[in-house]
Amino acid sequence: MLKLSSRFRTAPLPGGASAPRREASRLPNPRPRNRWIRALALLAAALFPCALTAQEAPADECPGGRVSQVFIDNRSVFNTEAGKPGSRFGWAFRLANRAHVRTRDQVIRREILFKEGDCYDPALLLDSERILRSTSYIADADVFAVRQPDGSTHVVVETRDEWSTRLEPQMESGEVGLRGLELREDNLLGRGQRVSAFIKERQGERVFGASFATRHLFGTHTDAELSLARTPVGYSVQQRLAWPFRGEAGRWALREQFEHEENNFEFWIPDAERGRPRRFLFPEERRAFDVGTVFRLGQRGNLTLFGMALAGDWTVYPRDSLRTSGGGKVTIPLPGGGKVIGLDSVSSLRLVFLAGQRNVWFERRRALDAIRGAEDVRLGVEAEVGIGRSLSAISTDDDLTIDLGFFAAGQLPRGVLAGVRLVGEGRRDYAAPVGTFEWRNLFGQADGWAYWRPGPDSRFTWVAAAAMDGGWRTTVPFQLTLGSRAGMRGYRPHVFMGERRAVATLEHRAYLGWPYPRLFDLGSAAFVDVGKIWQGGDLYGRESPVQASAGLGLRVAFPPGSRRTYRLDIAAPVAPHFEPGGIQLSLGIGQAVGRSAADDHAQIRRSSRRALSASLFSFPN
Repeated sequence: MLKLSSRFRTAPLPGGASAPRREASRLPNPRPRNRWIRALALLAAALFPCALTAQEAPADECPGGRVSQVFIDNRSVFNTEAGKPGSRFGWAFRLANRAHVRTRDQVIRREILFKEGDCYDPALLLDSERILRSTSYIADADVFAVRQPDGSTHVVVETRDEWSTRLEPQMESGEVGLRGLELREDNLLGRGQRVSAFIKERQGERVFGASFATRHLFGTHTDAELSLARTPVGYSVQQRLAWPFRGEAGRWALREQFEHEENNFEFWIPDAERGRPRRFLFPEERRAFDVGTVFRLGQRGNLTLFGMALAGDWTVYPRDSLRTSGGGKVTIPLPGGGKVIGLDSVSSLRLVFLAGQRNVWFERRRALDAIRGAEDVRLGVEAEVGIGRSLSAISTDDDLTIDLGFFAAGQLPRGVLAGVRLVGEGRRDYAAPVGTFEWRNLFGQADGWAYWRPGPDSRFTWVAAAAMDGGWRTTVPFQLTLGSRAGMRGYRPHVFMGERRAVATLEHRAYLGWPYPRLFDLGSAAFVDVGKIWQGGDLYGRESPVQASAGLGLRVAFPPGSRRTYRLDIAAPVAPHFEPGGIQLSLGIGQAVGRSAADDHAQIRRSSRRALSASLFSFPN
């Protein structure tokens, strides 16, 4: 049985009563006395859940009592204090709350991991909080229990909605005007469904389309997504169905997804006459799918994962040469005569085996990547491996793929919170000519981050981040660029080209707390970015000197406490030469660096051939 350390405070109950409130802290990780008996019991519970339901369990199997009542207290975007008559902008707060459709009670009940009649488990309350905060339509959540005289427990679920209707522009550093626009509703009619219509720029091409997503398909826990888009050379379809892990107690996860993409791959070529790189396009058509399942064995904080998937990938290149973005003929000499050298089409159906170890816990922190909002920070260690063998009888390719992942995070001395994430992949081609190196398409990336706040109530946060990525022996279109898209604010999106890249940042963030803290959160940032790129095997690239930029920024979150951050940065190059005339303006959503930005790098992802591109541990999310 898990033991929970806790402390009490009073909290109002529905109806005006007041009772002790229990606030759960980090759960310990006890070891079972007999691992084999424990493992067999967990396996039986996962395979035959209907035989071990809480409703049918004997009374002695609920030593903590049962959940006799679940109260949902779902609040709108702004609290009643901000919108009360006589307060400044009170009319605006009340108008916003009336215009916003509040999340329905049944949607919140589907997200939490317990119901009336279940055994009371404090760990499920913590998991339910995290699940609610992970949605795009809940700004914050607090789930707590109140013990009743009869030994049962009432559970109160307090939530506060995010502002869910958004009109978001897409702009590019160093460019004037809009590059795209998206109209999105993250909580359609309070049902937790997302719909959007967009005109965006992807790899320099204009794409328009629409998407729909729900976390509760037909009232179940099935996630569903569908996106349709028109590209300059064809169309794009992405579809996904998933039964995800729900909290740390979930045992099974399943996923099926399909994508069809007809796009131009974007290359950048140095042009001495223009003094800046020139854009060329290369057509690519890709169809891919995967269907798989992952099983978790063990206990909270010490989970072992096994899985299997069937994945297919069919990629062709209608032509093997570059063309200018305007469709005209090439006007500058290109290495290789404008050909993409060593290019291989892909036709494979493979069986993928997955394994991993997860030893993590979560801590609730404020003002890390959100200006003032609450965030769930994952700490601990994870390691994962995926091995996929092509089915040569029904595949053109004869190869073996290996995907590796590692994550570690924790608290260092003086309150520094730090973490690192490593991802690698490669393909062994058994059909390679005799005497040649068989490994192809080797991609790797590493991200590290650290946060330091002088105190828990401090308005200031220091953030340091570093990212490195690269490719080796590539037979698919691949190129990295240095510039604003790589995190080098103050530069155009693409200033140097190559196959390996490193970028580091030091940023100071501050919460300003004015002028209208009840309307929105406002913060500032001061930063220095440093980066370098190496040519590697890119025929069109060249090694860059160490580049550095410095600048200032503003951060806005609406409503107050929201985790969704909008940023405005102004920066200029400072090394190897200071360029006061090179000031660049950039707009974006989310923090540019740090924990939330340590994801698959976009230029790695567009060339990656990983069968399961999402992490095994959040599979299938």
